[in-house]
Amino acid sequence: MGGRAIVRLCVVALVIALSSCGATATQPSPTPVRTTNGRVEVMTPTPTSAGSQAPQVLSGTAAIEVGDQFFLPSQITVKVGTTVTWINHGQVLHTATARDNSFNSSNLEFGGTYKFTFTKAGRFPYYCMNHSDMFGEVLVEPAGP
Repeated sequence: MGGRAIVRLCVVALVIALSSCGATATQPSPTPVRTTNGRVEVMTPTPTSAGSQAPQVLSGTAAIEVGDQFFLPSQITVKVGTTVTWINHGQVLHTATARDNSFNSSNLEFGGTYKFTFTKAGRFPYYCMNHSDMFGEVLVEPAGP
């Protein structure tokens, strides 16, 4: 990963961290991110009515930041066929390990990444094998219109 990509990831992480500090009922936190052609983009949900948010469903690619003691976002919703990338920004080794053993990143060092493409719908809770208090979930919806 080049220097520019790392700087972009750091900026996105900072924006997410700052936005989560002042989140209100109309501004969800944490904000999901996705990668497109090597660029990390912050995904902003679109309100469906005054004060409510539609569930954000990602497709194609999505990214989850792994930090020391957290996954950000801790829950995402994607379509079947979406590739999710976990990126370790933490200072220690972390894993992304599915409770049903459908995926396992093994240990990721700082800057390490792990990609997994979800090929079936369902709930995929996961955790870090090295830290019992780190867990997340990928909700996978059927592909379609």
